Amino acid sequence: MSAGTGMRKDDRNTMNVDALADWSEFLEDYARDWDRAFDGQPHYFTQEFWYLFVACLRSHWRGTPITVSAACQAMKTGSNRTREERINRAVSDGFLTKAKTGEDRRTTVLVPSERLEALLRGHLERTLAAGRAHFGLGPETVDDSEE
Repeated sequence: MSAGTGMRKDDRNTMNVDALADWSEFLEDYARDWDRAFDGQPHYFTQEFWYLFVACLRSHWRGTPITVSAACQAMKTGSNRTREERINRAVSDGFLTKAKTGEDRRTTVLVPSERLEALLRGHLERTLAAGRAHFGLGPETVDDSEE
């Protein structure tokens, strides 16, 4: 943690994961607004897996892995069965893993794979840098004095 900032640093990367998690929330809001703007024209909808993957990664970064139920709720369309099939496909394809938690090990959470985290982190870093540059906010930096 940075002294006094409450921000976490990922030693493998140059950007702060808290800033990336906040940026991903902004992008999710943008995508949902896009879907509303094109309501009735599903070929313009954003990818359903994007909602799932960003929700899982953001929860992971914040230290509270998302439950399967909450992940299903994060997806915009589809029956519960369809949403669970998307999750199972993501697990099968190596993007997510399922883990049992809690004292009784009855709660199942989803954890992004290193592969998925690298893909999404790259996407979020590029778009955050582009957004900051676009709005004249300068580059995001990480306090190198963090332990």
